[in-house]
Amino acid sequence: MIGGFTPKFKFTTISLTGNSCSLNCFYCGTKYISSMEGATTPEHFEKSLRRLFSQGVKGFLVSGGFDEHGKLRIEPFLSTMKKLKKELDIIINVHPGLQSRETIESMKDVVDIVDFEFAYSPGAYSAKGIREDRERYLETLEDFINYGPEYIVPHIMLGIPRDNEEDIKDEIDLISQLKPYLLNFLVLIPTSGTPSKAVRIDLKGLIPLIQYGSLQMKGKVSLGCMRPYSIKESLDRIVIERGLVERIANPHHKVIKEFKLPVYDACCSLPEKYLEEFR
Repeated sequence: MIGGFTPKFKFTTISLTGNSCSLNCFYCGTKYISSMEGATTPEHFEKSLRRLFSQGVKGFLVSGGFDEHGKLRIEPFLSTMKKLKKELDIIINVHPGLQSRETIESMKDVVDIVDFEFAYSPGAYSAKGIREDRERYLETLEDFINYGPEYIVPHIMLGIPRDNEEDIKDEIDLISQLKPYLLNFLVLIPTSGTPSKAVRIDLKGLIPLIQYGSLQMKGKVSLGCMRPYSIKESLDRIVIERGLVERIANPHHKVIKEFKLPVYDACCSLPEKYLEEFR
């Protein structure tokens, strides 16, 4: 196992849209992007990134709200990212949403890692409420793997009420056939102020799905930062004991101590060749 990933000082998140999002996903309602530092113009982005780099930050997760087509408006920022990548020793990780093949090709030599939310299951797709066909998620993932940056990490959300076990296994099968670098599992957090607040997460129901994903991906699986605190300690312990994942984002402190996990100051998608820079 590679270890735990807890961003503190060397890795941070920037929202290209501030706290604005055209979607209203039932488990978010913009609550999660509102905590990110905003940089809504290329000029603001460059200024913020240089300031953070001078303070010791080396990794940047570029995120933000999506438009009604499920897309992060990243195109105006790519030339600035390219310039900064040439000048500074930084890692750029992006949450892009649905993008055109042209934009994906433009990202290839600019972005290091793509964290792609694969909202293909019926529950995940309906939760987004986007004005695009569900198949766009599969098409976009194929384009990222075939034409985009080297490290593509599809994310699957577990615990969405409308999804059943077969829905998730279908997603896993589609992803594993494309052979991405890593598969990341998230678990829905019932969030106050959103319709998800009443959802109850079944810990026992999560394990077979993560186990199936680990089998299909030959162990190249991570447990992402989104999972309810109420099940975190138990879930983290089970997936480590059973060898189901090789990475855990923000592992429970008791689990870190119990299993003597090495912890990296970065997002859990970080490629192995960069790990020592983020110890």
